[in-house]
Amino acid sequence: MEIVFNKLSLIENKNTNKEIKYLDNVSLTINEGSIVGFSGDNISVISNLLMVIKRPSKGELKLDDLVIKRTSHINNINMLRKKIGVLDTKNNFVTKSVKEEIKLVMKNYEYKTKNENQHIVDSLKIAGLSEDYLDRNPNELSMTEKKKFNLACLLSYNPEVIILEDFYKGLIYREREYYKKLFLKLKNKFKKTIIILGNDLTFMFNLVDNLYVINKGKVVVSGDKDIFYKDELYSYLEMPKIVEFTKYAQSKDHKILEYTDLKELIKELYRNVK
Repeated sequence: MEIVFNKLSLIENKNTNKEIKYLDNVSLTINEGSIVGFSGDNISVISNLLMVIKRPSKGELKLDDLVIKRTSHINNINMLRKKIGVLDTKNNFVTKSVKEEIKLVMKNYEYKTKNENQHIVDSLKIAGLSEDYLDRNPNELSMTEKKKFNLACLLSYNPEVIILEDFYKGLIYREREYYKKLFLKLKNKFKKTIIILGNDLTFMFNLVDNLYVINKGKVVVSGDKDIFYKDELYSYLEMPKIVEFTKYAQSKDHKILEYTDLKELIKELYRNVK
């Protein structure tokens, strides 16, 4: 699914002391099968727009051939929401077992498979949970387990677009690296479009194809992977440690390239050790 913001503005309580300028005349394109990051102010609005919970004040949002404007009518909004999955970490689960909850999600999104039980187990494993969780009460899981379980629920109905907000929070390094590899596989092998909302550039660093930074409704910084080595980005967000190290080394006249892969940086350091 190609996603296009065309001169899109979303402003609430305009010209009052409660005015919120979420987006102001924003134009950008999210290509199908890409991983895109949004950082900065009020970035939750991205998922609200894509799920048509909020509508543009001006301009338009295009989702393939569907055009969403302030007053446009959508014939089948449920069909749209089958294609776009938002990982919701605020869910209150309605069943008493992980297995039954995923079954309910699949039913609600009308997703059918020949072997439902195996599909549920596979969804759990891909999301980082074993089949030992099948009979657990989802409301009794830890916050991190709930996050992984929510991802399993989302993967179970196979949306085209996956939206993750602050997904990295609470994950240890090994888990973060696992999910980076998973998201890259979903993109490269299955052509999923993945949108990451959050301000942790360390997580996004060697993951996103493009990054957009929103400040007071404007896209103030944007670019591909090379943007992480441009100083303008760090007027708004904290610098990843790998970038901080590389810039420090370069300031000391060490000829270190600007890597976006930590393993490649380590190899470069090893080659240059004297």
